[in-house]
Amino acid sequence: MPSEKGSSMIYRELPNPIICVDQKCTLDLYVRIKNDYRLFAARGAVFTLEHSRLFRANNINLYIKAKDHETAEKHLNSYLTDILTDPQVDPKAKADIVYTASVQSLRRIFQGMNKEAIAELEKTSENIAKTILADKRVIQELIKINSHDHFIYTHSVKVGIYGTALCINLFGDRISEHNINELSTAFLLHDIGMAKVPNKILDKNGPLTKQEWEVFKKHPTWGHDKLMKARYISKESTAIVLYHHERCNAKGYPFMKSGRDIPVYAKICAIADTFESLTSLNPRHKSWSPFEALSVMQQEMSEEFDPNIFKAFIMVL
Repeated sequence: MPSEKGSSMIYRELPNPIICVDQKCTLDLYVRIKNDYRLFAARGAVFTLEHSRLFRANNINLYIKAKDHETAEKHLNSYLTDILTDPQVDPKAKADIVYTASVQSLRRIFQGMNKEAIAELEKTSENIAKTILADKRVIQELIKINSHDHFIYTHSVKVGIYGTALCINLFGDRISEHNINELSTAFLLHDIGMAKVPNKILDKNGPLTKQEWEVFKKHPTWGHDKLMKARYISKESTAIVLYHHERCNAKGYPFMKSGRDIPVYAKICAIADTFESLTSLNPRHKSWSPFEALSVMQQEMSEEFDPNIFKAFIMVL
């Protein structure tokens, strides 16, 4: 295939699972080889199931020209809504789609929080909520996902999905009283303050020193400040980001709040965040199975969490 060179040409990555398999491409699709973009499939070509499997097996990404982004967004959002709410689609495929789209949206947020990136994340959050409402089996498939993405992205995405599922289960018939799309966005953003934590701390193998731990504990306030500077200041978002490490027994941080002083959405995020941290592949500790993580949370950390919310989380899993 001919290459597309030139510094003036800008490309945007597409999540592979949401390319329409066995349908004609509506846009030119490119692959990246080092710093060179090469045309893979021209508009009108058919992207086959074999292509999809090959790309996913080899972790190859597809790209479009930035000028086609708006057209692609409209097409992909329509396609996403259809496939994520289709009961005939395998829940594993739905989990892959939600996860991949979420990681890409979060990566852009961590690189720079702007209106475009936030709007993209909000659309991703809407798709997460739609998927869970339509097919709760997706949660089980998401638990199984092991990714080569940086653990911060993987962690944030899974906390976003667990938090959304927990809200839907906890509030039940009253879910319409809560802005679930905004809450899902806030859960995804809960660790946005990590963008300011030095990589030598984030990627460190083994326990942090006292000094490193003090730096690490600043990420909720750094995240809150980042939202304020971006003028993304919904009450739910700021509360979740600022208070998701507070604990009911007043042994959390940064303000050592307790019980009713902690907003309910932050309590939800605390449970989702802890479970994901215990079960994730993290450079600082071993990963537990979901059953082991729930057992530890129930037996050793019970005073940290709201008991009613924790019971609802067990029902989600």
